[in-house]
Amino acid sequence: MSIAVRLMLPNGLTLDEAEQALFSQYWLAGYGPQPPFYNWVQNAVVSVIGISLFSLTLPKFLMLLLCYVFFGMAAREIDARPGFTAMAMLSLLTLPQLSYMPQQDLTHTVAVLMATSLFLYGLFRTLVRADWQGYLIAGVAIGIGMISKYNFGLLPASAFIAVSCDREWRTRLLDSRILLTAIVGLAIVVPHALWLHGNLDLATSGTIGKMVEANAPHGIVRIARALGSLMLACIAFGALTVVIFAVAFKRGFTRSLKTGDRWTRLLGLMMVVGLLGVVFVILFTGTTKITERWLDPYLLPLPLYLLLKLERAGIDTTSHLRRFVPVFVVIMLVTLLPLAGKTLTGGLTGGYTRINYPFSSVAEVLKTEGRPAVIIAAGMNLAGNMRLQFPDVPVINSEQPIAGFPAPGALKGPVLAIWTEGGGGTGSPPIDLSSVDTLRLTASPAKSLSRPYYYGDGKVRLNLGYLWLR
Repeated sequence: MSIAVRLMLPNGLTLDEAEQALFSQYWLAGYGPQPPFYNWVQNAVVSVIGISLFSLTLPKFLMLLLCYVFFGMAAREIDARPGFTAMAMLSLLTLPQLSYMPQQDLTHTVAVLMATSLFLYGLFRTLVRADWQGYLIAGVAIGIGMISKYNFGLLPASAFIAVSCDREWRTRLLDSRILLTAIVGLAIVVPHALWLHGNLDLATSGTIGKMVEANAPHGIVRIARALGSLMLACIAFGALTVVIFAVAFKRGFTRSLKTGDRWTRLLGLMMVVGLLGVVFVILFTGTTKITERWLDPYLLPLPLYLLLKLERAGIDTTSHLRRFVPVFVVIMLVTLLPLAGKTLTGGLTGGYTRINYPFSSVAEVLKTEGRPAVIIAAGMNLAGNMRLQFPDVPVINSEQPIAGFPAPGALKGPVLAIWTEGGGGTGSPPIDLSSVDTLRLTASPAKSLSRPYYYGDGKVRLNLGYLWLR
């Protein structure tokens, strides 16, 4: 359903979609501030079915589906009743990070959510059965998680500490098969780790920048602000889940807070250790703000944790499944509405999204003037959209060119240079025109192109400048 809703909207790309469209042109061990797992999956899909809005949408929602599936498989290792598995899977809908945010954008975050669910399945299977498959799954999950988002690294560390606190489970850490976990995880991580070694500044600058506010205070004031931000992020992440469970189970929910067993202790300790790791980051870096998506690997087990505590309090949660289904359905429907509603009512509200950008009509005009051999676009969003509109043409983002792409022979022309202009026609070509003589190309006079936003009021327009090098 999520894919269908996205395909019903215009094919102007969100920022993350545009990034994936652009990066799908080449395979690299690293692409910038984010690890490359999602990019690799996206590139594989594009290699098979070509670049399109569908191929850009499919990986995200497939990973999201797998997140639910793996979470259900993890829950089944603890309680094999189908009703409990279904409750655990569907309870993820109460987490906005899984129900609402992926409908808006997100790519790498969805990948780390999937990896987290897979890790929980591998961990629980290892604790219950102690077979080699569990160790293998845990290794695959750790490898995928580490090349999905760097903050995933705290999850296996917190699991190690939590398992160590249980006398019987501690033997699982001493089993020789844990070497399989380490070998598989390292094999997946090594290609990116080698790239990371020589590109550490590029890989960390974007993330650190997002975690440090401009003109941020120092010392105790900074730490207090960051800890307050962490607390608000925890509330934003799990408050809806807690409220829904508290309303549904009433006194039983209050009673369950005092109950537990080794499984609830394990999950509770994992979440606490993960959050303490974030506190450690706050204390020893310049971090001033934490958002809820950075807590995904640590707080994802929350719904399962609450369900298990309810079960240990003597409440049969499976008997409440039928009562919860309408709640889950409402959440699914409500989370599909905001992006579509904002896009389709942009002309009435004045609140446009990047999906409203009229790149299809822009491409129609440009195609009447010729077919470019290469496109040089100013900025990620514009470059990604040009890639979608001209699927067989190499596209360069002038703000982040890739060495060796495209092949030198491709620059023999014609080359289309395109950039965004303000309403007054301000803007400059994303290429040094003084250097085009070396390419034996001649620049045409710059032109302006203006098109109204899709579903707009006709007054708000996308203004572009462009020129040809022939």
